[in-house]
Amino acid sequence: MPVYDRKPTNVNVTPGSSTGGGLYFIVGGLVVAALVGAYFVFGVPGNRSNIATTPDNKTSITIEQPRAPATPPAAAPAAPAAPAAPAAPRN
Repeated sequence: MPVYDRKPTNVNVTPGSSTGGGLYFIVGGLVVAALVGAYFVFGVPGNRSNIATTPDNKTSITIEQPRAPATPPAAAPAAPAAPAAPAAPRN
């Protein structure tokens, strides 16, 4: 006589947690790595200063205006004379 395995008549399916949890973890890690890299690439605050200083930390700047010319500039040349009107035609 053959032996039969009975198949189950009712199957219970429970929703799993396979909503991409591993994918979210990997993407989150990449975002954090990109932010840390940008922090070091674009400069750590306070790492270097862009302030120019002198040894005694006192800076004195003097700006002088240019002097007026001693002689006035030469007068502009006169405009050229207008050309003469053409002669009347002869018949």
